Amino acid sequence: MYQALYRKWRPQSFDDVIGQKHITETLKNQVRTGRLSHAYLFIGTRGTGKTTCARILARAVNCEHPVDGNPCGECAACRGIADGSILDVVELDAASNNGVDNVRALREEAVFSPAAVKKRVYIIDEVHMLSPSAFNALLKIIEEPPEHLIFILATTELQKVPATILSRCQRHSFRRIETKELADYVEHIAAEEHFDIVRRPS
Repeated sequence: MYQALYRKWRPQSFDDVIGQKHITETLKNQVRTGRLSHAYLFIGTRGTGKTTCARILARAVNCEHPVDGNPCGECAACRGIADGSILDVVELDAASNNGVDNVRALREEAVFSPAAVKKRVYIIDEVHMLSPSAFNALLKIIEEPPEHLIFILATTELQKVPATILSRCQRHSFRRIETKELADYVEHIAAEEHFDIVRRPS
């Protein structure tokens, strides 16, 4: 079955992520030592790897056989999270689910222990789009989260996230990826896919 290149080549471990080593090494160390935060905030422009790293972290904290802080990709937890069959890892797009009722429903569900894995993980993308009342509802559970719960919030607009949320999250700032790093990675993919690339003279 054909698989789109962006899906096929999306990083599956922290070691696959390019341009964000200052973040991936920190997250790997936390997984290795078990010193995890209950709430993370990933900040950066579009396309820098925030959602990808959030998904990798969700697998890594639940992996049955982590490899140097990376998810193994082979165990039932890794496979189930990757294919969406494990419902304890939830992705929410705050751009279209930004009301207080959405967050209240999340909060009511989040207190229950995970059914299939060690940690229940909520990835909230574009978190700055939440309404003020939704942020207040989210704050209540981020202030006193159950042991089994991890939030990973991602945003392109840090200034729109309330200080009360910021102060309770471990922040990681994703930088723009250097042109050379991107070019080298594109060449690597092209070689693996047997594509011919002609470089324009600079």
